Amino acid sequence: MDKIGIKDLTKTELEAKLKALGAEGYRAKQIFRWLYKVGVKSFDEMADIPDSLRHTLKTSFHITHPVLLDSKSSKSDRTTKYLLKLEDGNTIETVFLSESDRATMCLSTQVGCKFSCSFCASAPFGFVRNLKVSEILDEALFIKMKNPQVPITNLVFMGIGEPLDNYDNVLRAIRLFNDPDAFNIGARRITISTCGIIPGIKKLEKEGLQIELSVSLHSADDTLRSKLVPINKRYPVKELMAACKEYTEQTNRVITFEYILIKGANASSEDALKISKLLKGVKCKVNTIAYNSIRIKDYTNPSQTDIRNFIKILKDGGVNVTHRKSKGEDIDAGCGQLRISRL
Repeated sequence: MDKIGIKDLTKTELEAKLKALGAEGYRAKQIFRWLYKVGVKSFDEMADIPDSLRHTLKTSFHITHPVLLDSKSSKSDRTTKYLLKLEDGNTIETVFLSESDRATMCLSTQVGCKFSCSFCASAPFGFVRNLKVSEILDEALFIKMKNPQVPITNLVFMGIGEPLDNYDNVLRAIRLFNDPDAFNIGARRITISTCGIIPGIKKLEKEGLQIELSVSLHSADDTLRSKLVPINKRYPVKELMAACKEYTEQTNRVITFEYILIKGANASSEDALKISKLLKGVKCKVNTIAYNSIRIKDYTNPSQTDIRNFIKILKDGGVNVTHRKSKGEDIDAGCGQLRISRL
């Protein structure tokens, strides 16, 4: 019989499993503390669990944990990127961004990605599989154990993969991140980023969660956006915006639109005017960020003048816009870049 990944279970599910094995349900809370507060890698480390139950746990369950293959820390900011090997030999990346007012974990949700965004370093290597709940949690546990003196304040699903394409596992992971006996990260400090999977957006709006939703927009023009974000051919801009408006109306939440500024592609005054018109009346904010150059792509960064002009046009159009500084450029912190260097 295959052992169950214990970190794939919610506390309620673990309680039920323990009772079925003849153990007290309250032990689930103790086990959660060892797994998520202490970060143990074996049941033998759970000192307040009776020997007989520890033996039962070892017989029935398995504790996953990744192996560090590589890491890089930025000299220009407090960003660290980790390349982790999973138990089946596949690799993923996770990034830790420590700032004066917040400490953010950027997590992957899949091994590879099937959506082939043209500016993303993950795209050339295709899709392998979804991450399990335990593997998503393990990314966060790894960062937490590596940085024990820094309280984690924020969590973003902006690493390798499309979170809404691994919907069930991502939502289960979020509920565990939110659990006071696990990570105890507030829902409003958790962000899901999507390239625009409309069925996932519609499903998410019914969850009743106070999490943040971020949508990779990058253009208001269908032809250009289809080149940058090919899923646009299936879910074009007009349909995506309708889904986003419905999401804000149903959840009363503000959507963030991510916009990577790429020289000669989507950073002109005309592009800014189109975005301003598209977002008129939408409950949203826009995060612009200059393209983070990667060695296998021909795209380049816009000038500071182009960036300022783009932002000014959006602001003049009544759009709430901020410009986010690219983090970890000296350590290949863009999605998939460290993995490329290994592959």
